[in-house]
Amino acid sequence: MALGLGVRALGTLSASYVLGRPFATLMGAPAWARPGLVPACVAWSAGLAASGAVAAMRVGLRVRRAPILHPRSFARLDELTPICSLVSDTHVVAAGAVPSELALEPAQWPFPWLDVSARLRSVLAAIHRDAPRTVIWCGDEVDSGDPAEWAAWRDVVASAPGLAHRLVPGNHDICFNHPFDEDHALARRTVRERAYEDHAGPLAQFPLVDTIIGDGGPAHVILLDSCRHRSTHVLSNAIGRLGDDQLDALARVLAGLRGPVLVVMHHHPWRDARFAPEAWFNTAVDADRLVSILGAYRDPVLVCHGHRHVATAGTIGDGIAVVGLPSSTLGDKSVGDTLDGVLRYGVAGLRRGGGWGVALVEIASEFANT
Repeated sequence: MALGLGVRALGTLSASYVLGRPFATLMGAPAWARPGLVPACVAWSAGLAASGAVAAMRVGLRVRRAPILHPRSFARLDELTPICSLVSDTHVVAAGAVPSELALEPAQWPFPWLDVSARLRSVLAAIHRDAPRTVIWCGDEVDSGDPAEWAAWRDVVASAPGLAHRLVPGNHDICFNHPFDEDHALARRTVRERAYEDHAGPLAQFPLVDTIIGDGGPAHVILLDSCRHRSTHVLSNAIGRLGDDQLDALARVLAGLRGPVLVVMHHHPWRDARFAPEAWFNTAVDADRLVSILGAYRDPVLVCHGHRHVATAGTIGDGIAVVGLPSSTLGDKSVGDTLDGVLRYGVAGLRRGGGWGVALVEIASEFANT
């Protein structure tokens, strides 16, 4: 869950971290003992606030080292030799539910109703009809990592047979904690990880490497898990981390490759020129090392990510291309922090003059403005 929330919602999340456990302990004690426990619970809350502030500052200091994005335009479909299709942040929910961020901040969805599964069916049907059959998912396939959501996701995917799917985990798939739900033993995370692995394969296998042979020749796809941060509470749900072990493995992989490389992850490998607290929740904390490794590679590199539901394109470092995908089912949130509800997917391909590009394809459907 990113920081792009209203003051009231952010206050609720903060209170759930600072007050949740102390208040639950106080209310769980016998009534006669509560007055004596109040000072201890107040001190406990103060300690949680202080430790949380220290942890946030550590994340913020590291994220400041991430490269700044230099914007550029998306590609046009007619200037690409297509390699694969891209979808992101589909947030599939169980029947009758709405995505958690919309439940917390309903103003993000200014339309009368929402059926995420039906909208995703339209996206996959359009890809099946018009786009490359290899579909790479940029994370947040489901909304809270619940097995029931994965069952709904599986039903939707089955509605468009003949597509080959490659997934990376998003924070909602792996790290998600509801307000006032704590996961200090990481038991809930274990359940979510198992559900993810049932549909996408072992998390321990990242980085995953694949080669796609297209009309433009071979292109390498490297999938990364940016959800290595062990979140125990809602305020750290969205923090991204790749980890030194995965980055070491990436460097070894790249040393043996030649040709264009597409890297897919969920969190941003960049930050805006004006540093803001949102970067703590959007940008992988070790993005600086990732970009250093990618910058040493000789051939064209493109990094695609999801997470913020905002369409972005640009370059970082020494000419590394970057594309951020909007939500394929909920739309783009570039204007006014409000989702536009437009169904989209991306097509990644090679430009005829060399280098990568991504075209965004909008889907006309019966779900327009609903």
